[in-house]
Order: sequence, then C-alpha cells, then structure tokens
Amino acid sequence: MPTTKQRITITATGELERILDAQARLHPDLSPSALVAMLIERGHAASSEALGREALVRGLAGSQTYPAGYLEGLRDEWPD
Repeated sequence: MPTTKQRITITATGELERILDAQARLHPDLSPSALVAMLIERGHAASSEALGREALVRGLAGSQTYPAGYLEGLRDEWPD
C-alpha cells in the first residue's frame, strides 16, 4: 500500500522469532506488523517510565542529608 511514512524491514530470527511467536499466541487477532508496533510502543513506555524513575531519584539524591556535625553529636550522646 502506498504511504509517505517510513517503512522498516525486520527479519525475525532467533530470539525475535520466539518473542513474536509468543506474542502471536497472546494476541492472535494482531498481524505480525501490528505485534511489532505493539511491542515497540510497550518498550518505549517501559523505558520512558524507567527514565522518569531515574530522574526522580537523581532529583532527590542528596536532598535528605544530615547537617554538618550530626554524627559527632550522636557520638557525644553515647555513654563512655
């Protein structure tokens, strides 16, 4: 079918073939190209979520630090 959109050719070999076979059993109503599109969208969503978590962790890193001298103060409270 004519299109102005980019087409991508993928050869299903090895692990990719096993993944597509497993997904075809789970989604028998989808064509192979629809399966590939679905897997790409899910992969993108998962990686975007992971990047979001990483950004959150980086944003919080160092925000819950103890003040200077905190450890020494605790040690001073310990009995000798």
